[in-house]
Amino acid sequence: MSLQLGEAMKIVAQTKVYLLYRTMVYSAIAAVVALFLAILVLIGSLFGSGAAVVLFFIALFAGGFGFRLLREYVLYLLLAGHIALITEIAQKGSFPSGVSQTAWAKERVMKYYKEVSVLALVDQLVKGVLVSLNRTLFNVMNILPIPSLEGLASIVQRIVNFSLTYIDESVIAYTFRTANENVFDAAKSGLIIYCQSWKALLKNAVALTLLSYVFVVLMTILFMIPFGILALLLPSSLGFLKFALFILAIFLGISAKWILFDTVACTSTLLTFLKEAESMKPDPAWESKIEAVSDKFRTLKAKAGEAMRPEQPLSAE
Repeated sequence: MSLQLGEAMKIVAQTKVYLLYRTMVYSAIAAVVALFLAILVLIGSLFGSGAAVVLFFIALFAGGFGFRLLREYVLYLLLAGHIALITEIAQKGSFPSGVSQTAWAKERVMKYYKEVSVLALVDQLVKGVLVSLNRTLFNVMNILPIPSLEGLASIVQRIVNFSLTYIDESVIAYTFRTANENVFDAAKSGLIIYCQSWKALLKNAVALTLLSYVFVVLMTILFMIPFGILALLLPSSLGFLKFALFILAIFLGISAKWILFDTVACTSTLLTFLKEAESMKPDPAWESKIEAVSDKFRTLKAKAGEAMRPEQPLSAE
């Protein structure tokens, strides 16, 4: 197992502008969360903690929906541009000086995906295929069918499932590496390549996921130190405000992971994926296996076929 974290951090350092953009986006989200917690504290002081708790859970559901919308219309394009840039540097060793990274990356993404909705669709299909593969072909319970370890295997399987985010970004990178303008076909080929080298890729992704948990814990503790001191200075009657500070510390710890660690982890997985892909061609046998267990893969394959068909000329009347 080679995580190539040093090389990944070196490449990420060359794309500092995207780190800045990620920081701006997640800082804005953190500011909204902080404002919302302040409103909860106010409501809790006026109507009691019960009202604040009810509003908290309602907002938690609504916030999850809002974050999905933000991801689909803002973060997808931002992430795809960063992946295109990282792929270019990984292949050529550097990025041309005097060229706007964001303008180049946006042009690159639009060249292949045309619209953000297409990018979102490909990403969701890839995620769906990976989930199907983890439930069937690469299920930990099937690989290690030891009854006494069922509980442990279940935990490991959940960790494996969480690690898929790093792998689906690598499949998107495969499009830029192959310069295949049929993005559905590129994603299909990328998934087959993943299956042919799944052990190396999944080991790295799982290791990075475990490291991400450690990173979140450390960053949360770091944020809790000043917030904890502030909470100690507050009177006991402001218990809900102390709770709000606790929640904010956790959210900032997770945000630090989204901004910093996920960028390095994505780059690390991408480097491993591209290295594996250099010496491989999609195997039709694996294509048949994936098609048998994933309806999302069948959809991806159908869309790839549709994109390959030439447009029919309009008939003269």
